[in-house]
Amino acid sequence: MKLADYLKEFRKKNNMTQQDLADKLFVTKQAVSKWETGRGTPDLETLKDISKLINVSVDELLGLNGSGAKTNSIEAKSLSLVTLLVLLVITTLTLVMSFIFSGNSSEVDHKKEELIKKTETELQTTLPLVEDYGYVDYSKWTYYGNSFLPSSMYYFVFKDEVFFIDSLWLSELDSDMVNVIPVYLGNYLDNYDFFKIIDLTTGTINIINVNDDRVHTYVLYCIDTSNKRVIAISFEV
Repeated sequence: MKLADYLKEFRKKNNMTQQDLADKLFVTKQAVSKWETGRGTPDLETLKDISKLINVSVDELLGLNGSGAKTNSIEAKSLSLVTLLVLLVITTLTLVMSFIFSGNSSEVDHKKEELIKKTETELQTTLPLVEDYGYVDYSKWTYYGNSFLPSSMYYFVFKDEVFFIDSLWLSELDSDMVNVIPVYLGNYLDNYDFFKIIDLTTGTINIINVNDDRVHTYVLYCIDTSNKRVIAISFEV
């Protein structure tokens, strides 16, 4: 069985709607819909939550167990090599974030103010009070094989509600856009509510130009309204 089948079967047995399941997993109804139609995949932490909820191992949810049978409680706790590698990547990123913000507080405040001004300029809006934020610069990271990392990534968590969402914000990106952004960003597309892509090279919005000989720099903004969070991801195409 596939993840989509497990989710549908579980909902049917428990007389649950997609919204009911989304509430239990602390995600949006749209995310559940994408998982059940094969248009998206949950992140690792959500997969672990789904595994506990429906009593199916992470390996089986990922299609790594050919038997298709439910494992016992000991097997359900085991993680495949692939899962362990993903955990290692997440742990590494957490350590990197901690290292980045272990420096002088004035430097951190300066970066925060710099990012706030950048965001307000690009989105042409005034941000609410920022309660928390994080930043990672990927420009000096080593690339392996055909890996495609963003240039940088940062997020803001606001004390109050997020800023006004105008008609230029999209509730879903079309397939042409999804196909050219860094592939692992799919989890953000599944779990955030509104999106806007700004082409810093031309100034256009929600258009990715793949037929231009120039390298374009884009910023993908994602809004999570329930958690009062916005994330900005810079990448080049």
